[in-house]
Amino acid sequence: MNTRDNIQAELQVLRMENVRLTNELVKRNDYASFLEDENKTVEEETRKEYEAKLALMEKERDNALGKANEAKAEAKNAKAKAEKEKMRADNAEQMLGEARKALEESNKRISVLSKKVKTIDDLMEVADAADKAALDAKQVVELINRRVFQRNSDATRFLNGEIDPNCPLLEENGLAAIVKHVMAVTSGKERNGMDDSAKKKTNRPKVRVPKQKTDKTKSSSDTESNPPHRRRVYTATILEEMGIDASNLPKGSKLIKRKDKVTGEDTWYIQLFFHTPAKVTCREYKIGRFNVPKSDPMCSKRPVRILESNPIMPSFARFYLESKFCYNLSENRILDMLKGMKTNIPQSSLNLWMHQIMEMLRERLEPLMLEAIRQSEFTNNDATRLLVRSRETPDDPLKYTIEYVQAALSLEKKLCVMLYDEGTRDHMLQEEKIFKDSSIVGFVADRAPQYPAIVKDLEGQELLRQACWFHARHYLVDAYLVDSRMEMLLILINALFYIERVFLQEDDQSPEHRLEFRKEWSEPIVDRIMEMLKKMRAAGDEYGQMVHRAVDYILDDEDAFRTFLSDGRIDMHNIAIERCFRHIAMGRRNWLQTGSHFSAQNLAFMFGVLESCKLNKVNFGEYIEDILTRILCGEEVDASFLPCDYVRHFEDGTDAEVTKTSQAVA
Repeated sequence: MNTRDNIQAELQVLRMENVRLTNELVKRNDYASFLEDENKTVEEETRKEYEAKLALMEKERDNALGKANEAKAEAKNAKAKAEKEKMRADNAEQMLGEARKALEESNKRISVLSKKVKTIDDLMEVADAADKAALDAKQVVELINRRVFQRNSDATRFLNGEIDPNCPLLEENGLAAIVKHVMAVTSGKERNGMDDSAKKKTNRPKVRVPKQKTDKTKSSSDTESNPPHRRRVYTATILEEMGIDASNLPKGSKLIKRKDKVTGEDTWYIQLFFHTPAKVTCREYKIGRFNVPKSDPMCSKRPVRILESNPIMPSFARFYLESKFCYNLSENRILDMLKGMKTNIPQSSLNLWMHQIMEMLRERLEPLMLEAIRQSEFTNNDATRLLVRSRETPDDPLKYTIEYVQAALSLEKKLCVMLYDEGTRDHMLQEEKIFKDSSIVGFVADRAPQYPAIVKDLEGQELLRQACWFHARHYLVDAYLVDSRMEMLLILINALFYIERVFLQEDDQSPEHRLEFRKEWSEPIVDRIMEMLKKMRAAGDEYGQMVHRAVDYILDDEDAFRTFLSDGRIDMHNIAIERCFRHIAMGRRNWLQTGSHFSAQNLAFMFGVLESCKLNKVNFGEYIEDILTRILCGEEVDASFLPCDYVRHFEDGTDAEVTKTSQAVA
């Protein structure tokens, strides 16, 4: 009975399981039918999508087939470049391994020296030096911590903690030795201030200097399959090959034959480089040497050039000078652009040719520009810095010194001239070339010591000197960051600038009306500013060192700050010439240094020409190409070549013949 019950129970379980499986099968069939319907829908949508894509791909395939041929040609070039890059990568990997070893050794040395630096207790010496310099250290630290320098490059450098170890102020305060020591430890690099013993202990890998070739090695290298490297090899797309032009030779002249020549003829080629948009081309002129009856041998006619032995033509000079000065490109970047245009010119040759052209322009235009500036009544004057290779260390070509470019701007002539000479921080350069025996009545400048010296040396000319209120505001802004009581002074100075802007909206812009306007509105504000500054000076220790620095800057030259209240022709600031230094400031970040003193002279002159073109709304590139073409055509350089007279020269139509010649040369 128990067995039967068990069987019945098991049978019941099996029936229930059968029912469950049947239900599960029904569910799965329903799900399968659902998926089948869904699949049909998806397949239909996918089919339509792929049909649309297929149509698009067929269009793209047609375009791709056209580009395939171009890609094949590029693939060949890419393969050759890849092989070169592979060789470079192998060399770089080897050098990287050596550099890593040197870096590990340097890090070990830095860790050891850092522990020693922590034990140095020179804080008392620093405090004594600060007391000697009469600096309020607390306010200086507050200024650096609170101010966000965005436009002043020097201030940004100080904010980042960068210190020039060769700064003369460090020498005066006795801080140069410790600063050089700390910088040498933290950077892990050799510096000029390290002694000879420290240089001997360095673990930096030595530079491998190639051995000089002996006579044996030279002869063996000549016999090798690879030809020796040739210098002064120039390549560019040849636009046209010009044959020998013997029009300058008398009849009966015969071309000289030479046995050492491959062709048997005494001939050679002269290349002239031109630039068209995104392309550099050259013309090759064949020159031959002829035997002339009853005379010495003569050469065939040479092509017309800007300078003898200089292959640069006006269009190429425009491309280089625009890139260099308008866009502040470094010479390496310009060489990369030339390589992209399938042109190879060695950097030394390109540099030499362009500086020859810049020197020629400087020698011809600078005297005319100076003469025009000297005929002005008022000028804006200032100076800016350049890094120039030092003459004192000829054995160290990477040693540079800070030199200064002196600039004068005439707003009435719309002309800016920039002068450079070695060691020109003093006043003699501007005094001799600009102010002495000139028609200049007054000028605007900052409070650099050279400008009061110019006025003192030229007492007979009775020069008016206006100090720049823009620079004075800078000093007060620095003081305001540590003392909010300077806010009222800043508001008053900004009111002076606002009054000048309001006058520009007046109908009468004469100097007399401008002086009356200033007497009515500006003079009371200046009197109040001077009164407040004198009270601050009398308060003594109530104000900090930064405040007294700004107060002394203005009160020590009060008469110069009031000059604009006695003459309506003079400006109250020299912001105009500060803007002229913008390209030089940007260039310092791109090409860092100017090279030699000779190149610094050319760069200063060309920046002056660029700013003069901007003042007269003349396209710098078109101007350079046109005046070089006029010089190429033999025209004498006169005042019409200056940017301030250049537009009028075109309007008069006096250069129609030159324009036709320019088109023929181009």
